[in-house]
Amino acid sequence: MCGICGIHGDAASQEAVDAMLEAMRRRGPDGAGQWSEPGIILGHRRLAIVDLSERGRQPMVAADGKVAITVNGEIYNYPQLRAELENEGASFASDCDSETVIHGWRAWGVESFARYNGMFAFALWDAREKALYLVRDRLGIKPLYYWREGARTIFASDAQAILAASGRKEWAISAHGLAQYLTYENRFGAATMFEGIRMLLPGHYLRVDAAGATEHAYARMAPGAPVRDFERAVDGFRAGFRAAVKRHLMSDVPIASYLSAGFDTAMVASTSAQELGGSSPATFTGTFDEGGWYDEASGAELIARRFGLPNTKVEITADSFRDAFDEMVFALEEPRMGTGALPQYLVAQKVAETHKLILTGHGGDELFSGYPVFKYALLARLLRTSPTGFLQLLTRIRLSEVPHIVYFALSGLFGHEKPFLPQLFSAREQEEAIRPDYRAGVGAPARDDAAFTPAEGGDTYRALLTQYFRDYLPGLLVVEDKISMAHGLESRTPFLDNELVSFALSIDEMVKLDGGRLKAITKEAARGTLPDELYSLPKRGFPNPLSKWLRGELADWMGERIAGPDTMLAELFDRRFLERAASTYLGSWRRHVRPLDEIATHRIWMLLCLESWLRQTRDRLGVQLIAPKSAAIPTEPKAVEAA
Repeated sequence: MCGICGIHGDAASQEAVDAMLEAMRRRGPDGAGQWSEPGIILGHRRLAIVDLSERGRQPMVAADGKVAITVNGEIYNYPQLRAELENEGASFASDCDSETVIHGWRAWGVESFARYNGMFAFALWDAREKALYLVRDRLGIKPLYYWREGARTIFASDAQAILAASGRKEWAISAHGLAQYLTYENRFGAATMFEGIRMLLPGHYLRVDAAGATEHAYARMAPGAPVRDFERAVDGFRAGFRAAVKRHLMSDVPIASYLSAGFDTAMVASTSAQELGGSSPATFTGTFDEGGWYDEASGAELIARRFGLPNTKVEITADSFRDAFDEMVFALEEPRMGTGALPQYLVAQKVAETHKLILTGHGGDELFSGYPVFKYALLARLLRTSPTGFLQLLTRIRLSEVPHIVYFALSGLFGHEKPFLPQLFSAREQEEAIRPDYRAGVGAPARDDAAFTPAEGGDTYRALLTQYFRDYLPGLLVVEDKISMAHGLESRTPFLDNELVSFALSIDEMVKLDGGRLKAITKEAARGTLPDELYSLPKRGFPNPLSKWLRGELADWMGERIAGPDTMLAELFDRRFLERAASTYLGSWRRHVRPLDEIATHRIWMLLCLESWLRQTRDRLGVQLIAPKSAAIPTEPKAVEAA
């Protein structure tokens, strides 16, 4: 994993690329490189994971000089593709998986992009076509930003690198991006918080030449043959998951794994241990003094002992949270989803002291029905097709799941645009709270920038999966990329292996919730391998005691950041709203109802992140963020869908 950047156009500047490489130093501590010819410059920062020799350095150039690439990520089916390409006459100069991109382009052209099973974002220059191709993996595991100004296109793995290359001292906030963030604590499609800077969509490539730019969809995930039998699904998952983990172990450096008390990280760590043997991988667990509901350490310890794995516990306190908060927001580059980002950041920081590569459990809940909302989707289907089945599933809903199911039912009833994503600040609240010059984007509709292939299940289930894979998961993956790469750490996601995703989409939703159990397939596949004690633990999702801290040790800090005399939020919001937000949170009755308190805490988190982002962009990057120039939804290159 690395950082890539470059400039296309007559105004391509060496100094600008130097600035981008410096801005992305944390992504690639093992070196930097550049390549150029008139009208194009490619840059690369290296984090050496596969082929640590000089032959693995980038940018890479074809032997005849007609193709140049800079690649971020990994291509896990590289050995198979290399063998196929060598049979067709290709001659590899390295053992680096990135070189596959050069030979794949020569052999298959744009069709090569869909052949790659991996996480990647890369730039490819074809001298014959005089064209630049920017390409992002089909699930959006690796980010790639670009900004077009006249005939010049600047791209990079980090938005901060584009800011550095632009030379601007002011940058407008995107009204559209701000409205999305305040509504959903997320952004969708190509939107960023920086007006004019876009993120390339997952599964798309952008072709840039002297005539302009066009965005194309090159692939979608497609389900295999339908699977409607539970035992067949479990057997298929066991084989498919082991194969996916094995592919993700491709490395020339030691491997670590996150480990919580949950099944996803437990499956990743245990399967990796079985494949690697010995005492690998090393495991890392975030812990909190509060214990109880927040205790992941005891479950993680059970798993580590079962497989003889070293387990490092990373203690996270209110003080460490406060001290690392600004660095975490700076690493994210713009406010992003999830209060779990800061605990993630602190654990990744510890991992990076000894490792360059970590495995994660991302995607397990989304693919194998690990959230209560999946029960709501199945209830909606059974209500229409099987009243008996509907009543049976109702009896298997846990009390803790009821508030979630009721919330999503009401969201659908009231016609929310994205009914499966919680809304944090309503359009009315934004209208009242945001200063007029920043209010332009309030209520701007969110577009469906990308489509996802329907899976096996009812209409509600397919809509849910589409929303998760189009809107939710890409945001989660960007956070993981930023958090890990802030420490020069590569994170890999075996659950999001192309073949495993295709298999997961082929399994009917009723099979995934066999017996009314969340994540039934994963748990059954692990039975007899993982400790029995895990099956009695509640689903938690790496919770943290942030609400307790914000009303306790961090109350004064929170109040100063949100409503103090020097708060940067006064640039965006009416001060009365800020004062009310801070004071109401401290005494809110919602703190006694966990689901409602989670929403209230996320709202405070969002304001804290916005304040830190505004301040640090000014103080550390020398860029003043200013009011949006337009309420219009950003223009974009015309998208061409995959066949």
